[in-house]
Amino acid sequence: MWKKVATLIVSVFLVASHVSRSDQVLVNGKEFKTLCEFVGLTERINELLDKVKEKSEANVAPLQKRVKDILFGTDIGNANEMSWQPYRQLDCGQDSGNQRTHGGKALVRDLICLCEGTNRQPNLRDLCYAGNVRKVNSQEWPTTQKHRSTWDDLRNRCITGSGKGVPSETEFHEKKVQFGMRIKKRKNSDGREHLYTYGGGKEYGLHTCNGAESENDGICVLYPRGSNEDNASGIEWLNKLEDLVKEVEKMNKDESAGGNTKPSTDGKASMEKKPKPNTKPSTGENSPAKGTEEPQKDGNPNAQTTTSPEKDATTARPPEEQKSSSKIILQFLWIFLFWLFV
Repeated sequence: MWKKVATLIVSVFLVASHVSRSDQVLVNGKEFKTLCEFVGLTERINELLDKVKEKSEANVAPLQKRVKDILFGTDIGNANEMSWQPYRQLDCGQDSGNQRTHGGKALVRDLICLCEGTNRQPNLRDLCYAGNVRKVNSQEWPTTQKHRSTWDDLRNRCITGSGKGVPSETEFHEKKVQFGMRIKKRKNSDGREHLYTYGGGKEYGLHTCNGAESENDGICVLYPRGSNEDNASGIEWLNKLEDLVKEVEKMNKDESAGGNTKPSTDGKASMEKKPKPNTKPSTGENSPAKGTEEPQKDGNPNAQTTTSPEKDATTARPPEEQKSSSKIILQFLWIFLFWLFV
């Protein structure tokens, strides 16, 4: 009996150690999942705008353009139109040398900086997700074709299981808090804070996101400094997405309250209430207007059935996510108890 017990204890220990090492090997995995959730939000906004456009005369083109600005950069329509600098660090960020650069201008660019491998780390596998072997060499970085292929792959992984319904400000704030928790600060010897680091596989901030493997370099994104209360406030695409989520949520609430989406004079989608087509003025004090003879819920003519968009929203989880270490350990504990009492 004691041999069985000892064997099972050792097995559980080995499995736990293996899972722990696997989590460490997956560079930028958690950071990728967090950015994926923002990609999922943009996808849901696009779906909502398409539905609004189909059933009304609303001019949603300005809002759809703002989604593209968030993903690809200001006034850029798709990944093929994105331009890239000669060197990786000029797009992803460097906080050393004469030219300081940072990311945060476009969500797609940050994802590629985080999840596209490089020949400067030829032995690195499982970048962002298990089985990712995509790599570009230094000479290929300025080209668009490989980046577009990487984005197509990442997008498909991000939108799988990204949830449904209208994104809410509360949901966005929760994701932003998670995002901010993974942004690492870095202080110089003089105590001054510099650009913030996202990803890189280190517990501290890096100097350069050039893809090389060293104490100060890595595969990462550098972000501008934010305030002490909000370390993500310097990220351009994130601020744009926050404003868009607020506007889209309000638009949806207005529509649910009985409004009709119409083009506004400033080119933004707006909500304007229209009289119900079946409603006519009452001809007498106790004479009901037409259109009010439908069954009423609980006897209340003002009762409406609404569904919360947050209820349908689910957290984005890429399909490559494996069982957590706690589940694996739990399985071995069940086996342990079975052996112990059989």
